[in-house]
Amino acid sequence: MPRACRSAFALSAWVAAPWIACAALAAPLVAACDKSGPLADIDAGPVWRVPSSTPAAPVVEAGPPARVMPPRPVPTSSPTVRITMPIDVQMQAIQYMEAMQAPQPGDASADPAYAKTIAEALKPLGKTDVISSGRRIDVVMPKGCDATLPKSAIARQTSASLATLLTHGVLVIKCVDHDVQCLQSTRDADDVLCTHR
Repeated sequence: MPRACRSAFALSAWVAAPWIACAALAAPLVAACDKSGPLADIDAGPVWRVPSSTPAAPVVEAGPPARVMPPRPVPTSSPTVRITMPIDVQMQAIQYMEAMQAPQPGDASADPAYAKTIAEALKPLGKTDVISSGRRIDVVMPKGCDATLPKSAIARQTSASLATLLTHGVLVIKCVDHDVQCLQSTRDADDVLCTHR
């Protein structure tokens, strides 16, 4: 081969070498992108994600779990537990009354000053007392305590509602006379339980 040809051949090999190397390196990548094999439905290329124009829904944190009440000893339609009833019913009544006046997660803090103003308003019915820093308000009367009295007394004697009392941490209104005691929950207007002595 003439010297000029040899020089030209060497130069062309030197220029082409990087392209040959790139082609050799690219061959496996081209094969990986082959869409005709058994993995043709898998896209091996980079995935570019475009941010959504719709904002994600906010994460709502769950509030504190509600306290589970024990079973009611008697239905709300007949809310009085009498001493002649079976002992297990009377035990359920004690447990239920304790649960009615026990604070639950999420309840407002006790507000003794507010409870005292409600107790003052209920004084025409009898002797009043604020219990557990305002969680319960007692009305001790000579007679007339029944399942309807605590709720009706709040409506007649005060400008508040049961729901308003609850927002101030009052959980129970209780009336007591010589024969009966009744507890009215502020959480539920239908939740009242009486025991007959």
